[in-house]
Amino acid sequence: MAFSEQLKLRVKRRSAFRCCRCHEIGIEVHHIVPQGEGGPDTEDNAAPLCPNCHTWFGANPEKRKEIRQMREWWYEVCTTKYSGINEEALKKLDDLIAEVRRQGASEEERQRALQQIQTALGQLVDESQKKKGDVGQAVTTKVDAIVTATRLGSGVYANVMCRRCNSYTGLLVGSDTCPSCGAPLS
Repeated sequence: MAFSEQLKLRVKRRSAFRCCRCHEIGIEVHHIVPQGEGGPDTEDNAAPLCPNCHTWFGANPEKRKEIRQMREWWYEVCTTKYSGINEEALKKLDDLIAEVRRQGASEEERQRALQQIQTALGQLVDESQKKKGDVGQAVTTKVDAIVTATRLGSGVYANVMCRRCNSYTGLLVGSDTCPSCGAPLS
């Protein structure tokens, strides 16, 4: 048996329709302990991961504890940061991302659609934060950028992923460039 649609939607909502590892939008609900190893179809065994993180980390039994920890931390962040965001709009964005991936669109069409989705999500976050008075805390990640990251503060970034040199840095402090190749953060 697979996760029910109701459970998948609950997990997606708790994670603001973002991956618990890299925070990209467009997620799959992943079994932390695979069904083939006796993993149940429960919310405790479910993690919101983007297809990339699902591929790279999902099948690795050594990462199970880490995925659970990231999921729990991300749920806490989402509860604070994204409360008040229109969940129906987030679900529509998530469905649109899934549709773009399913249709086998060209890379150019895919990037253009994802850029539009990212812009719409940024607007939703901005609207929510204006309501809460946290305008300066908006997190933006450009889909077409060479280096993507979550800005935590001035000169502080998390989840720095560079497409130029394919490097990943969990936390970057005091720099606005990729530590491996020097590409600028956008």
